[in-house]
Amino acid sequence: MDPGLGQGQGSDLAAAFRYVERLLFGDMERPGLTLYDLQRLVGYPAKGEGPLAYTLPRSQSPSGVQAVRFYYYPRDPVLQLIVEIEDREGKKHLRHFRWNGFTWETPEGGKGEFKPTREDPGWVQVGEDFFLGFPREEAVELEEAVRKGEASGVKYLLCPRCRTRIFYAPSVRPGGLACPRCGNSALLFKTLSAAEGTKDPLEALAEEQRALRKALEELTAYLKRKLGP
Repeated sequence: MDPGLGQGQGSDLAAAFRYVERLLFGDMERPGLTLYDLQRLVGYPAKGEGPLAYTLPRSQSPSGVQAVRFYYYPRDPVLQLIVEIEDREGKKHLRHFRWNGFTWETPEGGKGEFKPTREDPGWVQVGEDFFLGFPREEAVELEEAVRKGEASGVKYLLCPRCRTRIFYAPSVRPGGLACPRCGNSALLFKTLSAAEGTKDPLEALAEEQRALRKALEELTAYLKRKLGP
């Protein structure tokens, strides 16, 4: 349990990291994520050399925590992957993983835990919207999801004076914020309306892996029939 955490919160955090490990290493129900799968999730190399971020959709995130994020460092042979879990109080807890060519591993065989050293990001403008508390890569991804109607349930602030939208991260306390465009502090709390959902990228990858595994099994069975034992 991390120091300073209550018993319930500590168990939630431990359960969240176990959930992440099942995603990375796989279980009886689905194969684990490969390095190639992670690169597809974060958009490497199309989105640049990084670091690149991917946040688990709310529907796929474990309960008891606010967010689960993957940070991929394609040019760093030591870091490679940092998993960040944001607890209910907005504190960030990190684990370091590295791809060894076959599976994920933690440095020196330990949990790879270290304290976050980066500062929380400030205002980011993407298009006509503003984002507070998001890394720029994550703000760009959220803006794209908003534009496509794939961000149902996301909360934001609306300025009734200039119609500016302000999306804020779970760690941000929205009370007392002012519009970055006109300075109006009388902002309205809003939630994006429901829209037709799209298939979650993680589930899409799992389906592809299951289909590939089935195809390989069928090919192996065919070759055994043709070539004999």
